Amino acid sequence: MAQDLPDGTEHPSTERELTGRTARPLTRAQRRALGACLALALAFTAFAYTTTQLRALRSGSPWQGDPYDAVVTFTLFLVPALAGLSTARAWLCRGGAPQPGYRVDQLLRAARLATLLVALTVATDAAAAALRAEHERWDGRTPWLILALLPLAIGTAHCLRLLRPAVRELPPEERRRPGGDWLDDLALLAAPLLDLTAAVRVLRRHLVAAAAGLSLLAGGLLVTGQAVGEGRPAPLLALLELTVFFSGFFAFCLLGDAALRITVDGGRWSPARAAAFAAALAVPVVGGLRDPVWTLAGLPGRVDTAGRLLALVAVAALLAGAATLATGVGTARSAPPAGGAGH
Repeated sequence: MAQDLPDGTEHPSTERELTGRTARPLTRAQRRALGACLALALAFTAFAYTTTQLRALRSGSPWQGDPYDAVVTFTLFLVPALAGLSTARAWLCRGGAPQPGYRVDQLLRAARLATLLVALTVATDAAAAALRAEHERWDGRTPWLILALLPLAIGTAHCLRLLRPAVRELPPEERRRPGGDWLDDLALLAAPLLDLTAAVRVLRRHLVAAAAGLSLLAGGLLVTGQAVGEGRPAPLLALLELTVFFSGFFAFCLLGDAALRITVDGGRWSPARAAAFAAALAVPVVGGLRDPVWTLAGLPGRVDTAGRLLALVAVAALLAGAATLATGVGTARSAPPAGGAGH
């Protein structure tokens, strides 16, 4: 049974409905781009894990401290997550059967986002090396760690080059207004085992709440993993870590809804959603740049306790959220009413 979209049109819910608009097999360029991006994601995950989790390598890493480590901490989780979700969704493309344009478009969007996250991490690590960060801890392994960035950089450039022609071959109508989204394909993937129609309907209506719950779960898992590997932290430090991880993942979920089209109307942001994104993003950004932010704010001393850092990121989140909300509301009020330009 079809569902209604916010604009009143019906939302397709079966494979026949989903493939009826612009179904065509993946082109050779699209298959090459998706395969190359998956290989890059796997190579990056292996590199990031070994250089951040193995103490013998991490001890001489230029990017072991903030703000560089803050970037790697998130991309180490997000890149393999994107790769895994895309691989699961690509199962629907097996056998060379015609595919709806929205599915190919959104798989390429995920591949591009994962590649850009790899590029961001490589650039961050290269900046740490160029600035000789943590130089007093460098050892004989450090030059090899820096040199290992080169194949990742080459692979990233190669993937971005392959993505350009792959995206150009997409049906223009699916890029403007897609006929389906990730939640549709989630229901299709699960259909042989269970009916997720009702669950998808709830997710579509409460996506922000679902993103918050998922972000809290991911943050909790990371804090627990660090506690197992490095020892149980003090309660205030654990709260700080959970706050930073939750906020970063929540911001990414909101951004991902717009960039990846988790839902068809994910690009439509209300002032409240924009404010929530700004507030959430401010937490890991200010946390990673805590020392220069503290200095610019003219505050005495240093950010040398979990309590001070927690207070700093909380104030930054409130300010970012409030400023974004005020801007969004002001813009909405000043905008002319629909259809009123000619009156």
